Amino acid sequence: MMRATLCALSLALSAGTLSAQTDIASLRSAAEAGDAEAAFDYGYELTFPETGTPDFDTGRYWLTRAADADLAHANYMLGQIYLDGIGTEADPDRARAFFELAWQAGDPAAGYALAELLLYDYDGERDAAFIILEALADDPGFGALARLAQADALFFGSEADADAVRAVDLAETAIALDPYLTDAHYLLGIAAMEGLGRDTDPGAALEHWRLGSEAGDTLAMLALADALLDGVAGDADPVEARAWYGVAATFGDAEAAESLESLDASLPPETLAAARTRTETLLAQFE
Repeated sequence: MMRATLCALSLALSAGTLSAQTDIASLRSAAEAGDAEAAFDYGYELTFPETGTPDFDTGRYWLTRAADADLAHANYMLGQIYLDGIGTEADPDRARAFFELAWQAGDPAAGYALAELLLYDYDGERDAAFIILEALADDPGFGALARLAQADALFFGSEADADAVRAVDLAETAIALDPYLTDAHYLLGIAAMEGLGRDTDPGAALEHWRLGSEAGDTLAMLALADALLDGVAGDADPVEARAWYGVAATFGDAEAAESLESLDASLPPETLAAARTRTETLLAQFE
């Protein structure tokens, strides 16, 4: 749930502040003269140019030169490149190695990325990931994210690992620290609906899912639509349910598309027309 949301964020945080040498030729000259920061900036500009075609191989070479000079953010950037397969084949083991080097040098973005990698790409590494996340808990940039990552792992982990009470506390703390961390609403909605770590409260569940849906979380949209269709907190509302299925389906969610097709086939023509109009109204809010 979180990783897709964090990809663009982590790239933005990793780039650092480019030097005043914005001219690419000047950057190259400085890099060739041994300036490690210039090597990073030059490699980054080649890999992620604002205009033109990326030169991934040359960019990666200069980022590696910067990493060899012990620049933590260069190691972090190489980790992202190998994690996402940017201009090369994805290689989580190499990504992990670069993230570890950057985290050991004190780069919080690398620590967060490493913890996410350990949680989702490696078996048996949850404890190691939690050590990193707990170390980041008070970081001004990553503290809220670290708490939510722990909450997700605890809440959605295997039955033996599940700890709903702690997960809910972490998720509530995360969103209190950062109200824009709207992925937390999906977890909190499930907790409220099922009485996990808190009292059962269908109305609160709907509100959490609505907030998550309005922020663009398709998991929250599906949960909200299902709850509205079932009338868990009052009368069923097929128009609003169909509208959120429609938004999630437009965003590419296959499960929502299936639910949408099934619901459309069951609705009377006038209800379906109203639901389609409501869908378009909601979609317009995301433009």
